Amino acid sequence: MSFCALAIVGLGAACTVRGASVSDLTGSVDKGAAAADDRPASGAAPGSDGVVRQQSYKCVTLPVSEPSKMALVPAGPFLMGCNPDVDDQCRKDELPTHMVTVSDFEIDITEVSQIQYYDCVASGACLAPTCDWDPCGARVNHPVVCVSRHDAADYCAWQKKRMPTEAEWEKAARGTDGLKFPWGNGDVDCTRTNMVGCKAGLDGKDGTSPVGSHPEGASPYGVLDMAGNVVEWVADYYQANYYAISPPNDPPGPTKQEMFVGRGGGWRSVAYWHRTSTRDDYEPEYFKNAGGFRCAK
Repeated sequence: MSFCALAIVGLGAACTVRGASVSDLTGSVDKGAAAADDRPASGAAPGSDGVVRQQSYKCVTLPVSEPSKMALVPAGPFLMGCNPDVDDQCRKDELPTHMVTVSDFEIDITEVSQIQYYDCVASGACLAPTCDWDPCGARVNHPVVCVSRHDAADYCAWQKKRMPTEAEWEKAARGTDGLKFPWGNGDVDCTRTNMVGCKAGLDGKDGTSPVGSHPEGASPYGVLDMAGNVVEWVADYYQANYYAISPPNDPPGPTKQEMFVGRGGGWRSVAYWHRTSTRDDYEPEYFKNAGGFRCAK
């Protein structure tokens, strides 16, 4: 697919628009909680098949871009799924709670930033995002958003990495003891995460904050923003009952399904979605301004 420029700031030409309608971004799920980006958990599809890609311009002054530092998550078992001993908000797709063993792996400490993703776009290996694309300006160190699951996979491959499996992501987020949140079982607040109402974005409004802005919300392995800022793509297809049938060692996720898993809640999410066991489902070509990713290897 070639780049398609959006007519912004007087640059480029318009092409077929694809975007989420209002109905795609509102809704509720079990127990009355808003979905991770305020859309139904069923994965409502955007309204058209065209895709608008932002202008793939060159930065006049290129900020320094460094690869993400990675945290080592050692091999061994951990408690996966909602832990009813510390969490009374369990959903059916987070159950049953079960022990899972994963091999050792590394995972990016921070979400992929706009300037990091810009390098991939400039190389020709990645497509530009579909919105909120500002790698040369105020969002240079904010997470890249409005990227599809395919975009995330392309970037990780370009970095000679891969996307984390759902099991790897959850272990990196909570450690071995079934923590409700990356930092433990304590309350959610804006010092630990960027969620709706935190006003952590540009100009004191709700929105993304620079990657790694909430060190007090670090996971047991020192991984940042596993709760909040952006919902993160993982490698696995989504299947609601997968935990009842998944293998105990390095679960690869279910066989091909229609949806992929998103994890961690974002800046538009209420606290419910910032729990380490929360799962949400998205079409692979779903673009949203509260969704990003990180890589593993």
